[in-house]
Amino acid sequence: MSKKKIIALLMCLAVACTMLAGCGSTKKASGSGAAKKTEAKKTIRLGVRSDGVDMANLMVKPLKKMGYKLEIVSFEDSIQPNVALGEGKIDANLFQHIPYLKAYNEENKKDFVMVKPYLYYPLFGMYSSKYKKVSQIPDGATIGLCNDASNQARGLNMLVSQKLITLKKGVETPTIHDIKDNPHKFKFVEAEMTTMANAIDDYDAICLAAAHMATAGKDGNSYICQSDDAKEYALGVVVNPKDKDAKWVQDLIKSVQTKEMANYFAKDKQGTLVPFWTNK
Repeated sequence: MSKKKIIALLMCLAVACTMLAGCGSTKKASGSGAAKKTEAKKTIRLGVRSDGVDMANLMVKPLKKMGYKLEIVSFEDSIQPNVALGEGKIDANLFQHIPYLKAYNEENKKDFVMVKPYLYYPLFGMYSSKYKKVSQIPDGATIGLCNDASNQARGLNMLVSQKLITLKKGVETPTIHDIKDNPHKFKFVEAEMTTMANAIDDYDAICLAAAHMATAGKDGNSYICQSDDAKEYALGVVVNPKDKDAKWVQDLIKSVQTKEMANYFAKDKQGTLVPFWTNK
């Protein structure tokens, strides 16, 4: 083989190697891009308390139209939905208001996020099966309060507004241990908020979110006094920080903002849950 032919052959081999190398790097880049692409979420695991299952069921159809399957995970108390969220067993939960979430995050060193727009707020009042007016409640009466920090504080602040007790100054989330003056010598009993309505006859009065009365088949509007801080207790979808900007979260929120849900709040919940999306 002549020298010129050898040189030409070597040049052809060099060009071929360069082309193969180029094809390899393109494939690798394409593969890298595919790895970064996140698949669209198809199933949303939503945690609710057992008294929120009916509400969650109304979210199934709107989400299906948006291309999602909703898996409803029910819990019997107000602690496990957040525990499950932290453990990754659910994607989001819907059961708690802002003060409750804030207290939970502080006590458990969590950073769960309630995503805007917030959805609704619960009315809160004092109920009694024995008395029709606050002034009728006798000295030494037994008053039921929620056993979680935020709702107990709400009940105590309502009692302050009725001039029934006073609290120590400077306490952001007061408990029964922060009562300064109790002139009527009331006996305060802490209880799980989901059970108080059914046990109302065991108390002279209870301080409770009105929706729990409605859930128990009682009149949620039969309060003998009502708190004036309802909008400060907004409820919404809560997620881990990494998901706060995800599209599926906004779609989950939209599945609540329906005419059917507003009707459910008005009829089944007796108007004790007030939607923000119809009151803009």
